[in-house]
Amino acid sequence: MINIAICDDEKICIDTLLNDITEIYGDTTRFHFRSFNSGEDIISNFTRGQFDIIFMDIEMAEMDGLKTAEYIRSLDRNVILAFLTNYEKFVYSGYEVNAFRYILKDQPRPIYIKQIKDTINEYNRKLKYITIYSNDVLQKLMIDDIYYIEVYSREIIIHLADKCHRTTGKLKDYEDTFKGMYFAKPDRSHLVNAANIDFVEKDRLLLKNGEHLYISRRHYKDIVEAFIEYTKSRCI
Repeated sequence: MINIAICDDEKICIDTLLNDITEIYGDTTRFHFRSFNSGEDIISNFTRGQFDIIFMDIEMAEMDGLKTAEYIRSLDRNVILAFLTNYEKFVYSGYEVNAFRYILKDQPRPIYIKQIKDTINEYNRKLKYITIYSNDVLQKLMIDDIYYIEVYSREIIIHLADKCHRTTGKLKDYEDTFKGMYFAKPDRSHLVNAANIDFVEKDRLLLKNGEHLYISRRHYKDIVEAFIEYTKSRCI
């Protein structure tokens, strides 16, 4: 069950989005919807982990969508936020709340439908995980939490934001597993998750946890392409 909140101060917009999701997916028994008519309304009823996806209008009276999202993000860093707006000027607002999409209400319908589907597909993508044996214990690691994988002296080291797990295997096996998921090699010994890259320079990349890795000349193009493709997937 995917828990979806829709926050908009115009009921017709809430009803339209509900109808659009129903039209896209047909059977909506996999979804649970809850609607809110203001930023204050959703905040007063919000708890961490309550929703998987929130579609939120940016332009609302009193407490707008950006301020509402800041509060929600302070409590829940995992919920997927998608902003709805009538104006292109708002499309690049709110990166500080890590919004997944900015959806223009009045745009060609094929693009609008694709953005709705992309937002819901992001939930499915974030569910993906791998299992590894580390210290004789079978562990589940969410792929989004992986920053990079390193091969060192016949050992695989999987680095998360603030810790790492050691296991056995081949780096090539992880390349195959993560194919099409925005992973790329900066050199022959590392495999990086582009979702956790902050920026790329000529000969190194900086990760969101402050670590940096050097990029070989041979692998620079692969890193840049993965970073651009991931960024495009978040903004289009």
